Formats: sequence, C-alpha cells, structure tokens
Amino acid sequence: MFANGDVLIQKFGGSSMGSVERITRVAERIAARAARGNRMVVVVSAMGDTTDDLIELMNKVTPVPDRRELDNVMATGEMVSASLMASALARLGIRARSYNAFNLHLLSELQGDDYNIVQIGRRNNLARFLEPGSVAVVAGFQGITADGDLTTLGRGGSDLTAVILARELGQKVCEKYTDEDGIYTADPRIIPDARKVWHLDYEEMLTLAAFGNGILHPRAVSSARDCEIRIHVRSSFSQAEGSVVGPDGDDQIPVKSITCDNRLVYTRIHGLTQPDAEFMRELQEQPFTPVMMQWKPYNQMAGSLRIGFRRADSFAALPFCWEQAHRLGAEEVDCYANLSTISLVGCGLRNNPELAASFAAGLNSVTPMIEQHDGIRLSFAVEKSQVKPALEALHQTILG
Repeated sequence: MFANGDVLIQKFGGSSMGSVERITRVAERIAARAARGNRMVVVVSAMGDTTDDLIELMNKVTPVPDRRELDNVMATGEMVSASLMASALARLGIRARSYNAFNLHLLSELQGDDYNIVQIGRRNNLARFLEPGSVAVVAGFQGITADGDLTTLGRGGSDLTAVILARELGQKVCEKYTDEDGIYTADPRIIPDARKVWHLDYEEMLTLAAFGNGILHPRAVSSARDCEIRIHVRSSFSQAEGSVVGPDGDDQIPVKSITCDNRLVYTRIHGLTQPDAEFMRELQEQPFTPVMMQWKPYNQMAGSLRIGFRRADSFAALPFCWEQAHRLGAEEVDCYANLSTISLVGCGLRNNPELAASFAAGLNSVTPMIEQHDGIRLSFAVEKSQVKPALEALHQTILG
C-alpha cells in the first residue's frame, strides 16, 4: 500500500475547527505541507460545541433518544467539518476530497459500551486518491455497522479514527492537533509553572487518559500501542514541537504528570471487618469495576472500606455496596460526591513505595479520604475545596 512515511496522518480537534476563520487558518497550514508534495489524510472533529448542541437538540425532542437515531444526528457534525475543510483546501488550489464512514466503509462493531472501527472496506479507494500533494479529509468519530447503520465512537473518537487510518495505511506516526501544545506536568490553567513533558510511553498516557487527562482518547492510545504508532500531540495555533506518546517514554523522569478527575463517586462502608471472600467474588461479577478501593482499620476489630467508581456506574455500584453492608453487619454506608481524584502518573512509581510515600508526605495539610498506589499511578481522593493546594504541593514535589 504505502511505505512508512509516505502519508502524513493528522487529526484536528473541535477547537481547531471552531469557526470559519479557524478552519481557514488550519487549511492554510495543511496546504503548506501538501504543496511540498506530501500525501495527506486529515481527520476532523465537529466544529466547537456542535456535538453538544446536537445532543441538546435531540433531548428537546425526547429525553430518552434511541441510540441509532442519536448517532445519526451526532455524526453529521463531523461530516460538515470534513466538507468545509475540503472546500477550504480546494480554494487554496489543493486537490482535496471529503470522506465519511459510508464513503470509506468504516466498519464498526460494538465492543463493550462503545463502537470501534474494525475494518476500512474501501481502503484502496482512499489509496488511489492519495497522489502526491493530495489531501483526503475524513470525518472522524463515526463508523457503520454491517447492516449499514451509522455509529459513533464515543467522546474523542476522532482520535481513534486517525490512529486506525494510520494503521491501515502503514504509517507509524499520527499527529494530533489541539488547543494545547503537548502534555504538561499539570494543567497549565491551574498550575502556571507546569512544564511540557516531551516523551511518554503508552501505559503512562493510557493511565493519564483514564484519570482525567482528556487530550487523547484512551482507545486511540491503546490502538496505537497495539501497532506501535507514535502520537505527536501538537498545537493547532503554533509551530511548537509537542509531546510524543510511543513505546519508549523517558525513564529519567519518574513522574510525568498530575491529573484531576471529578467523575468518580465514593462510598464508605463503615464499621465492619475486612471484606470476606464472598464480597470479593461478587464484586468481580458486577457490571462495574472499582477504580479505587482501600481498607482503613480504626481498631483491632473493625474499620471502613472506601470504594471509588465512575459516576456512570452509580446505579449498579451503590445498591451493591448497601447489600454487602447489610450482609456484613456494617454500621453505616456513606456516599461522597464532593471529592476529586488527583493522580500522579509515571514509570518511576512502579513498585516504588518510597517514592510514593514521599509524594504522600508532600500533601502537607491536605488529608485524603483514599490513597492508592497501583503500579505507575498514585491517587488521592480529596475534598474539592482542597484540590488546588493539593495540586500545588504535589507539583512542587514533582519539580523537586
């Protein structure tokens, strides 16, 4: 098909496509690369808040929309973006064409709760178009089922589209353009002295994505890992070099970044002995997976079990906790929705309790409800009012 390096794969997010002016600016950037004879595949997201607006529009029609109909509505945002970008490039004299899930036959299958692209049925059609200097603009975030129905790939799913296209076209690099010029040691909007992280490995990025860093779609990272595609995260608004996610991170930097996640709910089952084998067995059979779990004894006979889970799993997790508390004779069950989860991620935390302990000590006066060291991740659940001082204290520890 193509040798590695023959095709540039780029993905531009919603912020890059937020207005006609931004689309024009991005088109000029793409055109400059195409004019040098590069074959290019550009994956685009919907403009700005278009997807949210489409969901809101559907919710005005019905509070519980059918998934098929909602997917049909949401997928239109990316189709609009692709056609606008192809037209902007054509005006600049670039040979460009828009493609969507139907044009390329992006076959998708349900895997868990989300759809994933498993095959590009018309890959050869795309390859024939990609003469030197040509740009194929692909609508991200979408696929079609074997029955021909449109599906969407979940929030950030255009990242996944770009990685799959890189894989199918034999390319080992995928550029992701966004409003941030890389991955930082912390959110620069909260921690002004945060520093750019130049290299991360796949596991580090996957963990960051799972615990609040929204720059890359987790399934895009896992798909890139499976075929060793490097993802270069860059800014749409500058020429600065960004962060590279790949098979080889930077072992010299033990902790890469801190994230903050507000999507977790916690329960505390208070006044019981440690969970028994039946509890653990039934927990494994539940439709949800605990994100954090810690046992804290308060005397020789009893203690409290703290469990964190995704907010979306509340309807399954909370009844389970109540049932188990009743079975085990616990005193009470508390639910906490006012906690944030701060996570430090880096290869140096793996099996290093001394390093983890030094970060815990760096929290100073902030008292976490849960503390968990799991491989390359160290997480703390803290009161939302304590998030900023906790982030500042931990970030200073990272910088040394």
